[in-house]
Amino acid sequence: MKSKKYVYVGIAAACIAAAIVILTQSNVGQTASTPTGISAYTLDFTYETANADLKSTLISQSINMSKPLEFSTATDINQYCNFLTNQTKQAMIQYCTSTEIKDENNSFLGNVNMVGSALAPVLVITAAQSDPTFSNYHDVKTLFVDVINETVCQCWDKEKPGGYSTPSDMIDALRAFHLKGTEPDSTTHSIPLNGKHFEIEMTTNTQGYLWKLLVAR
Repeated sequence: MKSKKYVYVGIAAACIAAAIVILTQSNVGQTASTPTGISAYTLDFTYETANADLKSTLISQSINMSKPLEFSTATDINQYCNFLTNQTKQAMIQYCTSTEIKDENNSFLGNVNMVGSALAPVLVITAAQSDPTFSNYHDVKTLFVDVINETVCQCWDKEKPGGYSTPSDMIDALRAFHLKGTEPDSTTHSIPLNGKHFEIEMTTNTQGYLWKLLVAR
């Protein structure tokens, strides 16, 4: 089981722990009736619903998503779900799910991880690896667009964040910006949409390019 867990969370655990996470909700000024602690950050869906809906959407586009691995002990969370650079917020994490994503040829594409309270996630972390020739770039975009639609909203065409007509257009723009630059990392920074925030990051690594999508309140 340990080897299976490692496979599922490999990209995320190795490459996202140092990422800046976008948990933007603040407890400052809250009243007694306002949720505190991790409850103040929870997203408006459950692990089960989000994972099931995302799996169904992806399979319709020939991308396979595994059954989620679930982590609830402090030891497992520390080992497999230690994604937040802010250790105060990391200490609040009570539960985590991890799924493995493969393309239609059963080749590994990436992971989708959700961390938060025992009832609902506070952060969705999607990671995907593309090679130097971007041979699976379409699958990376499909995965990211589906995660945005299922965990943020299906309302992009109404708000058009950043002036982009589609999330795919934003991802294309980030890739173009990154390839023209000289820095190893590029990011959209935190983008508000439907009462939540998301951020897309692209990093040059030895295998090609690591893509990350973070979704939070």
